[in-house]
Amino acid sequence: MDTNMTFRIDSEVKAQMNAICNQLGMTASTAFNIFANAFVRAKGMPFAVTIAEEPAVISREKMLADADQLLTEFASDYERMAK
Repeated sequence: MDTNMTFRIDSEVKAQMNAICNQLGMTASTAFNIFANAFVRAKGMPFAVTIAEEPAVISREKMLADADQLLTEFASDYERMAK
């Protein structure tokens, strides 16, 4: 037996979802049903729910120093292979 479900969603997200669903040849209702079935099968979120960490900020000087170190290591390897 089917049942109706009502919930709120951001209007811009809804518009983007509808556009993607149209491209996939399905309705938003079908997409939600796919998600609900995956949720039940997984007994929870069917994807990882994590807290994204801010990417580390590396200074230009640190990047250049790392590159210099790699080039120095490669140079010594090439010298050894040339012998």
